[in-house]
Amino acid sequence: MTAVAVPVQRRDKVGWGDLLWLTWRQHRWMVGTVAVVLGVGAVVCLVLAAVIDATGTTEIFGKIGVFGLAQLAALVPLGVGAVVAVFWAAPLVSREYELKTSVVVWSQDLTPARWVLGKIVLLGVPAIGLAAGFGAAVRQLMAVMNQLRPLDYRPFRPFEPLTFEAAPLVQVGYAAFGFALGLALSALTRRTLVAMALTLGGYIVARGLVLALWRPYYQTPLREVWPYKINGSRPGFASNDNRMYVDSGYLDAAGNEVPFPTVCARTARNGDDFQQCMADHGIVNNFSDYQPVDRVVAFQVTEFFVFAVPAVALLVFAYYWVKRSHRI
Repeated sequence: MTAVAVPVQRRDKVGWGDLLWLTWRQHRWMVGTVAVVLGVGAVVCLVLAAVIDATGTTEIFGKIGVFGLAQLAALVPLGVGAVVAVFWAAPLVSREYELKTSVVVWSQDLTPARWVLGKIVLLGVPAIGLAAGFGAAVRQLMAVMNQLRPLDYRPFRPFEPLTFEAAPLVQVGYAAFGFALGLALSALTRRTLVAMALTLGGYIVARGLVLALWRPYYQTPLREVWPYKINGSRPGFASNDNRMYVDSGYLDAAGNEVPFPTVCARTARNGDDFQQCMADHGIVNNFSDYQPVDRVVAFQVTEFFVFAVPAVALLVFAYYWVKRSHRI
């Protein structure tokens, strides 16, 4: 009896369906947990917004206030990008090296380049979608609660960090940057804990620098000037103008900024002495630099690009670094 050889079928490459199954098997608990938490949180925000809008009150059953809950929900978008960066992206490549599974996973059927591209698409895109979706739900709750308060007492003002950063487009930029930063450091260090620590530090520093040093100057601030007078008020001042105040101080007659003369505070015996001392130091006017509220959308678009452009660069770096390092 002659044995018949059965030809072995071999695939040229692993398909996207296989990559999806592999990604799900490896990361289902992490992805599932974050998705459930953000999904439930988004539903709660939308339900509360609908109830508040329908009843015209921020109290449920006339007893339970939801303002504190809304403030707590507004804090969550601040950390979504960090969670994506540290727990989704930072361990991706480094864990494969530490567990030596890269030898098995990266084969002729599945090249390192295709593997990392699959992670970017199948993990990065859902992370961005979850961040944007939750941000949209939080913004809806903020908008409804603002409608119930007078202009002077609205809790969520457009330029305040909680409100500004919850915008879906801004959340997309944060999540993309966090994922890209974590992936790049994971590929570069090949050590999970090191990558996680560096990613967290880098993400916090980047967000902090943009908030403090860059965001107020996306566009040249407008300047308001009025005559200096002790105990005087600014003409036309309104606390409900929703501006972002950037700087303030004193000007001389030529319009040059003048530092506050501390000697006046030490030596003046009364208001008239203080006024005269300020005049002797050349102070004629007050000024206030600000960003008007009609720029908030443009600022959010700018902030998206501030984080999205480095994210693209970091993803390209991670892709080619993994591809190159596997050959060495």
